Amino acid sequence: MAREADLDLTLLTDPDPKTATYEAGIRVPYGTEVTVPEGPAKGFVIGVAITGEPRRA
Repeated sequence: MAREADLDLTLLTDPDPKTATYEAGIRVPYGTEVTVPEGPAKGFVIGVAITGEPRRA
C-alpha cells in the first residue's frame, strides 16, 4: 500500500481534440494545491476546498 507521501497527482493540460490526448501535464505531490495554468479555467485553484481533506485508510 502506497503512503500518502509517495502519491503524485497529475493535472492534464493542453488538450488536443484531434488525437483525443493531452499535450502537457503537471505532476504534484498529493495534498498540494495546483492552479490551472491555461484555458477557460486558467487561475482556478484545485485544493482542499475542492477535494476535501485527505482521507485516511
